[in-house]
Amino acid sequence: MADTDIIYSPALDRYLKIRYNTGLSSIRFIDSTEAALKRTLKASFELEEYFKGERAGFSCEPDLSNLSYFTRRTLEETRKIEYGTTITYSELARRIGTRAVRAVGGALSRNPVPIIIPCHRVVARNGVGGFSCGVDMKIKLIELEKKHLSNNL
Repeated sequence: MADTDIIYSPALDRYLKIRYNTGLSSIRFIDSTEAALKRTLKASFELEEYFKGERAGFSCEPDLSNLSYFTRRTLEETRKIEYGTTITYSELARRIGTRAVRAVGGALSRNPVPIIIPCHRVVARNGVGGFSCGVDMKIKLIELEKKHLSNNL
């Protein structure tokens, strides 16, 4: 049986719906019409700390079992990108031993738990690149981390 929480991020001015089955299974940005705040899951508390600039990493383990090997490998490597930094799609492809940069972008678009697996930290060589939650959200997350990093998180 799945547990679900809904939290609000003032930093992003958005609500997030967090779902947990056997592991953390999804994080979705939702609008206020779906929102009824509920916080019981560890991931919810950790995300709130992240948005306040009190946390740089997460202890919850995402459930990636329903994803392909390539997508899991891409997302596992993405988890290693340090807080407040960015790398390019081509650098991420190099790190997992492939030249398939577009496939890496496709794998990132299937990330079920954005922020926990920080796909927002992967950018295009000459721009921000895409983001399943919208480019504006990607920019806000990158700026949030840089701001908190400069405040000695």
